[in-house]
Amino acid sequence: MRCGSTWLYEALKCHPDVQLSESKELDFFFMPQMLRHDLDWYEAHFAPADGNGPRPIRGEISPSYARLKAWQVNRIAELLPNLRIILTLRHPIERVWSQVLYQSGFWERKDVRKIGSAEFLRKIEKARNRLSSDYRRTIQIWSTAFGREAVHIDFFDRLHNDPEAYLNGVLRHLGATTPWALPANLMKKKVYATNSLVKHEREIPEVVRWYIADRLVKPTERLNELLEGRVSTWVDEMHAICGKRRPSWRILGELNQTLLSLRERLAYEAYHAALDIRLWLRWRELRRSRHPQGVPQPKRARQLTKEHIATVHSRE
Repeated sequence: MRCGSTWLYEALKCHPDVQLSESKELDFFFMPQMLRHDLDWYEAHFAPADGNGPRPIRGEISPSYARLKAWQVNRIAELLPNLRIILTLRHPIERVWSQVLYQSGFWERKDVRKIGSAEFLRKIEKARNRLSSDYRRTIQIWSTAFGREAVHIDFFDRLHNDPEAYLNGVLRHLGATTPWALPANLMKKKVYATNSLVKHEREIPEVVRWYIADRLVKPTERLNELLEGRVSTWVDEMHAICGKRRPSWRILGELNQTLLSLRERLAYEAYHAALDIRLWLRWRELRRSRHPQGVPQPKRARQLTKEHIATVHSRE
């Protein structure tokens, strides 16, 4: 989330080998959408619009899939074992701050200039923010389910600095025709950039910068080990920021984690515990409807399993 996925969606839609869902974020698998719709509804989003045969690469971009649990991703792998996964990573502090500003200034329509640091810290502790920031968790869950070779990892900085090289890396992973020249109108275009959606600018407060670094430096160290040193500069920067802490910041941080954010964290866990049970039962229902016991897998289901390709991404 907040890592350029809307730009990627617009760019991939231009490639002749790729057909994306008309709606960028279907958010179907193991989300409330799955309680309201079935697999036929999902599959219909990839029907050819021009009456010709399906394009060889079909998929969606739903950044929220990065927050799914291991058992949920494993179920997706049972249905669609040949998926190709795209994951774009952004500097953790930049990504978290972008998401917090987006939530405050765009979703909640607040004047971000008037929000105090304590409120920003509470938003950082929201589960959707914490899970979207745990890159190593996402990589491990999806790599375990689909195989490490199925997961393509690139960086927001490369998208920003060399968008054509970034995009061709994605296309090669998907099996699309490359090299491919990026349309000129997308070379410097920002789609859903935070500063275009939030009315007022707000520099990150020093205590918020420190808090993000303090919370994410250890996970980023583990990520760096997993990626064999590719994000070592992130680790160094976060260590430098952590070294500037003040006693008052440490007290505020502890207070935020133990008291200020506790009520929402408990509410989130209770809600999702109940939701997970409903999603598990719904998944069993969907699988039975698609593969009745004792009946061979329908040809249509085999086609979906064999050809459909989806992408998972951290959204811009």
